[in-house]
Amino acid sequence: MERSLCREMGMSRTPVREALRRLAAEGLVESRPHRGMTIPQLSDEELDEVFEVGLVLESYMAALATRKSGGKPLNVLRRLLNDMREALSGSPPDRLWYVELDQAFHAAIAGLAGNQRLANMLETAMDVRALQQAFSYYADEHLHRSLRQHETLLMAIESGDDDWAASAMRTHILTGRAISHDHETSPAADAARASVSA
Repeated sequence: MERSLCREMGMSRTPVREALRRLAAEGLVESRPHRGMTIPQLSDEELDEVFEVGLVLESYMAALATRKSGGKPLNVLRRLLNDMREALSGSPPDRLWYVELDQAFHAAIAGLAGNQRLANMLETAMDVRALQQAFSYYADEHLHRSLRQHETLLMAIESGDDDWAASAMRTHILTGRAISHDHETSPAADAARASVSA
């Protein structure tokens, strides 16, 4: 609700109302009379399209980042991985922080690839709404698998083997897609969905 947001952010109603209006115009939120704003869910088909785009673009960008980095140690990715481990070390894990770090990790790989047009295309396709929705289906064991896949990705990129890096990214994206396909029959992810969507 607008009033709640103003109170939470310590802002007046005018800038909050303007921000919500812009988000609504971009289709990122929708207004429900007497219920405030909600974040619309993507359909299963729309989410699948996001994964398809990510599969092509991110695999290619992982290979490109590997070639550009020349097998050197990548401290920015190492720092993000350390933070991701920390986010999952608590009980319960800090899901929201992990999602932010995951996004930063993939953005860093896109940055290493050094192709701004591809990075822009990826940013448009993998919007925050799609990322939040995909992660809402993850149970704790899925998060830990995701972390291991990021570790493999870093090893592949630092090894200088662009085929391995592309394959590692492809596996990572396909795993996320499989989890999203299974979400309707996975009661283990129900509590997680509520915490990430909140």
